[in-house]
Amino acid sequence: MSSSLRAVAVASCTALVVTGAISVAGSAGAAATAAFKVKPSFGVAGETVTLSGTHFDNGASVTFNGTPATSVTKENGHTLSVVVPDGVTTGEVDVHEGLTTLTGPKFTVQQVTATTSSASKTALVYGHKLLVKAHERVASSGDPVVGAVAALQHRSGAGHTWKHAKGIKAKKTGSAGRAQWHFKPKLGGQYRVYFRQSHKYTGAASTSHALNLRPRIHLRSLHTVEQFASTQIKGSVHPHLGGTVYLQKVVNGQWHRVRHTTPTDGHFEFTISPNALGHLKYRVVRRHDKRHGLGVSHPLKLQVVRRSLRLGDSGKDVLALYKRLHHLHYDVGPKTRSYGYDLLHAVTAFEKVNGLSKDGSAGPKVWNKLNHPKHAHLRYPSASSGLAVEVNKNKQVLLISKGGKIWRILDTSTGGGYTYTGSDGTSQQAITPNGHFSIQYKLTGWHKSKLGELYYPSYFTNTGYAIHGEGNGNSSGEVPPYPNSHGCVRITNNAVLRYFDDLAVGTSVWIYG
Repeated sequence: MSSSLRAVAVASCTALVVTGAISVAGSAGAAATAAFKVKPSFGVAGETVTLSGTHFDNGASVTFNGTPATSVTKENGHTLSVVVPDGVTTGEVDVHEGLTTLTGPKFTVQQVTATTSSASKTALVYGHKLLVKAHERVASSGDPVVGAVAALQHRSGAGHTWKHAKGIKAKKTGSAGRAQWHFKPKLGGQYRVYFRQSHKYTGAASTSHALNLRPRIHLRSLHTVEQFASTQIKGSVHPHLGGTVYLQKVVNGQWHRVRHTTPTDGHFEFTISPNALGHLKYRVVRRHDKRHGLGVSHPLKLQVVRRSLRLGDSGKDVLALYKRLHHLHYDVGPKTRSYGYDLLHAVTAFEKVNGLSKDGSAGPKVWNKLNHPKHAHLRYPSASSGLAVEVNKNKQVLLISKGGKIWRILDTSTGGGYTYTGSDGTSQQAITPNGHFSIQYKLTGWHKSKLGELYYPSYFTNTGYAIHGEGNGNSSGEVPPYPNSHGCVRITNNAVLRYFDDLAVGTSVWIYG
């Protein structure tokens, strides 16, 4: 055991004191009682202990279980500093003053221990876990040290002071003499395990393990940005380290720095204004410092699109709009670069779900929401393991689910709430009924009813309520962005043709709102 480690072991137990009752024998053989203390009351050869009592003579000598100490220093009349001799064994400490022997308390000789340790990583991204294992054993025999208190320690680097790793509890070794920690490091630097000494065993520190902890940089999700418009790239750095972060962009296949800023409480924001249509790729970087490695975010891929799109437009930006809405499960029809009626109604349905003005055009507000959309939710996701339909009258959208998950979101128009004259001549109110229904029967082509013509109706009651198309046969049908039917559920003629076969007899239809 090294002298420095012995010093650590002694210093860590300076509060442990044993007081002995001492038999004093004079030259006449008379007996008396005195007392002195040994501090610490355990240790190994070569360590210094302090004997505190009264009236120690200048020529006093000390033995440890009969083994003489070769170094005894009188500090004052009440204190002796004694180096524990080689060959010492556990037993009483005696002070010899001439013909008088003061028999003191017991001194325990510790067994010297040794350790091994391992760390699962040398480099780690903040937020991921590190596994540190350590094993303590008796150096002479290799037997495991059971019940030893083990503490995980940290220091910033060589020359710094070892400290208890903040927030990490000490553990006791098990029957194999082992302890381990699986934790998320908050600091880079060096880690080791220190086994505290006890009366029976010396303390021991494991080898240190350097950890290059890289900060985790998160970028808020973006998908599309508008040409020439100011757009914010936002994100955060964990842990909150301060310093400078750099925004980089790919130019000609290489990363180039375009902005830099200092995060506030770990959060940062960059403003960009793309002037060309197409694809862009950005990332954010934080340079390494003394305790942390290089931090690099995942690449952020952006599609720069036109500011506003409407019926009749065409181009790559229309295709980008199509792909984004299709990814969000809206009914957009066949793949296209032209802004037709299918895309108009898909945008309208998106505007309904996201609480936007329902004009069917993709203006700045629509593009912004496409980056951070609200999501439609099924009210009855477990109602059927197969295909099912939900009609949300509040939002005026029709949801088709498969296996309890949204498959398609359609623009719809339900009962307008107005009063009309029914086929029997009575006054009736245009209300789509709430409840749980199922497709009863279906008709192909145009079907003329007393209240108008229905296109490919799928009836979910036997009283005339159906999901159907309507109008003069053009691709938009008669589906206004508000409730307007006599009580049926209207979707576009194109949509009716796309989903007619899917809406098989027996398909569940839930209507609410």
